[in-house]
Amino acid sequence: MYTGAIFFAVRVALDPTRARRWLPPGVRLARPHVATVFASRFPETSFGSVYDEAGVFFHVTRRFRSAVFCPWMVVTDDVALTVGRELLGYPKKLARIAFDLGTGAEGSEVRAEVERRGRVLMRLRGRVGAQVDDAPPMLGQRALNVRGSLGPFSQRLVTFTPRERIVSAHRASAELELPSPPTTTRLDARAREEGRDPLDELGLGAVLGAHLYRVDIRAGWPPRDVARVSARFALHGIGARWL
Repeated sequence: MYTGAIFFAVRVALDPTRARRWLPPGVRLARPHVATVFASRFPETSFGSVYDEAGVFFHVTRRFRSAVFCPWMVVTDDVALTVGRELLGYPKKLARIAFDLGTGAEGSEVRAEVERRGRVLMRLRGRVGAQVDDAPPMLGQRALNVRGSLGPFSQRLVTFTPRERIVSAHRASAELELPSPPTTTRLDARAREEGRDPLDELGLGAVLGAHLYRVDIRAGWPPRDVARVSARFALHGIGARWL
């Protein structure tokens, strides 16, 4: 599906009290409480799109099995949005992503900035270090996502595991910046943006480590339904997942 995909993946501490609100029933945070925040570029895909992407993975468990769950993701291509949302359940929305792999005086730099609906949501910065052979998988791990049409009774929890080959992985330094949302009043038009991209509410904390990956990704078994999602969860996540 993807050849030579590039991921700048930053592992951060996670506040469990804030993060649990974004998990569907039956899915629990793994210990230690961590998340992976990433920006990525897909230069060659099986469906003909070249695009950038950014998102958040919570590290979770369900029935004692490890997985990742995606509470938020944005992309720069409408085909990738449709494929990812309809087939795999990723809550993709369109955004502007400036993803730059440059070369600085002290080594290779990586920068990413995500902007949506006129507001900068996230900035990632880092410097690429030595190549390593012990990097954890990026996409090559069990995923749990919520798939289905917009509505409180039509969504299902699905699971799948992409097949990933890590071409190279480098350790990296990293900084994560989540600009504060603008101060609004209820009469301010910007107040309508509240809840659409709540990165400041996910509980993302201090940076624990980072890697720059190049990977090839093949499809595994098709996603399969494992549970119905409650109406309460579906309604709570409408802003973050759909708007």
